[in-house]
Amino acid sequence: MKINVTVKGDQQEFLNNASNDYSLGGADQAIRSLVKYSLTQDENDQIFSEIRCAGECYSADQTIPVELEDEAIAKLKEIFQQYDFEDYDSEEEELGKTIRCLINFANQDGDLSQIFS
Repeated sequence: MKINVTVKGDQQEFLNNASNDYSLGGADQAIRSLVKYSLTQDENDQIFSEIRCAGECYSADQTIPVELEDEAIAKLKEIFQQYDFEDYDSEEEELGKTIRCLINFANQDGDLSQIFS
């Protein structure tokens, strides 16, 4: 499934830097690596229990189209439901919120070599 993930400028910059530093091929691949990492680790509380993306995340004007497998989409939906996120108007916005939290986790606390390698 292809979704459009809306990001802030600093998140876009982080994804671009990660893509360059780890030869990922673009911000979309960096997002796929983040999603894959989150689904293979038992760190959801560490990643999502702290508020990592608050206020006007969705008002950002930069979008990144990302192709994700159905299993990844289902897991991201599950994560969104499990944690106390604000309500969004669409499933794509909910998935984007979850992914923005992953981006912020990686940028703030993540082991980038483990996430992107």
